[in-house]
Amino acid sequence: MKHTLLRACLFAATLAAWPVLAQSEEVAARVIVLRHGVRSPTSSPDELAPYANRPWTHWPVAPGVLTEHGAQGITALGQRIQRMLVADGLGHGQCDDPWLVIADSTPRNRASGAALVKGLQPSCEAGYVALEAKQNNNLFHFADKSDAKDEDAAVTPPNWPPSALAELQSLLLGCSGDACLQDASKQGRKLLLDPAHDDDAAHAKALKSAGSLSENLMLEYAQAFPPAQVAWGKGDAATIGRIITLHNLQFALSKKSMPAGAKASSNLVAHIMATLQQSAGVTSAVAPLATAKTRTVLLVGHDTNLANLAGVFDLDWHDARQPDDYPPGGALVFDLLKRKDGYAVRVSSWMPTLAALRQADFSKDAALVRHTLPLAPCHGQDSCPLATVASWLDGRLDRGSIDPAIPAMPLNRP
Repeated sequence: MKHTLLRACLFAATLAAWPVLAQSEEVAARVIVLRHGVRSPTSSPDELAPYANRPWTHWPVAPGVLTEHGAQGITALGQRIQRMLVADGLGHGQCDDPWLVIADSTPRNRASGAALVKGLQPSCEAGYVALEAKQNNNLFHFADKSDAKDEDAAVTPPNWPPSALAELQSLLLGCSGDACLQDASKQGRKLLLDPAHDDDAAHAKALKSAGSLSENLMLEYAQAFPPAQVAWGKGDAATIGRIITLHNLQFALSKKSMPAGAKASSNLVAHIMATLQQSAGVTSAVAPLATAKTRTVLLVGHDTNLANLAGVFDLDWHDARQPDDYPPGGALVFDLLKRKDGYAVRVSSWMPTLAALRQADFSKDAALVRHTLPLAPCHGQDSCPLATVASWLDGRLDRGSIDPAIPAMPLNRP
């Protein structure tokens, strides 16, 4: 009798477990789009000088270049990503792991690609692929931008002034109030809150400048400058977290908004989808980013790429634990899930915290703020059928901004 009861219990347990097994899934392929590491401001100290009453912090590298600290951070991030890829069954931490790193052609991206490979495969002769520094790569900046600077559109914010703008202005000038603004104006300073220019065009121009200036102060913090050198001694984590929302707002209006997001990133989206479709056995008219045996593709791009993708996929991942929506090393992750009932797409955000960037240490779980991001065609679900996502994107992409081919990119070794 006891044996009969035991067999019955085991059978019941097997039946209870079956629905879970039926819904089991594996990550068949992954595409990660991440921003390069910590860099210096893209403007020189002389160009920034008119906005502040005090000298800006001196950086150890030329404008717009990855710093040594930034490279260390990206290598540490690569080590963290390696562990995550192995944990998700996408490799074994060996030199023959089916991973590919593609970097944009700008020097900071090429340097970030090299640093990332060192973290992903430290004992291997691995490399990354990228075009030469003076060649434009349409995956990251589509359409004839090889000789043009990627400019933001001047967009008027819906409510003026944004809540953080007065605080940023006070940091720049070292004072606040009407008398402060009047004195700064007499000294020829460029003001973000300028009573003499209070119209939509001036507001749009001020927000564009504020987005860049707030990011420059964030980069001082992330670069691990001594506290006395971050925002003239006033840039603690809480302060940086408040003012960086100006950069978020600027990008929401100029980079994430549609149709601007679609025009800028339809080419990248099309090739990401073709890569996932290839792993699912679906043929696309657009070339995948890598061969079918490649399980993970990592694209080292820019904050603009993340914002553009957020617009096309209708994503939002803002989290107070990392108030910067597009930090150095921040990533959007596109997974192809293999299930019993077919293939599905899952999109996630992996955003390094300010503290982790400052320490160049991503070993702790809390160093990355991670979210699974629901997609609009599958309301409230953590993933969405591949065919459903592809059909939905058909109505959102700018077909005139898609090149079916992938540029031939040579292999570079660190």
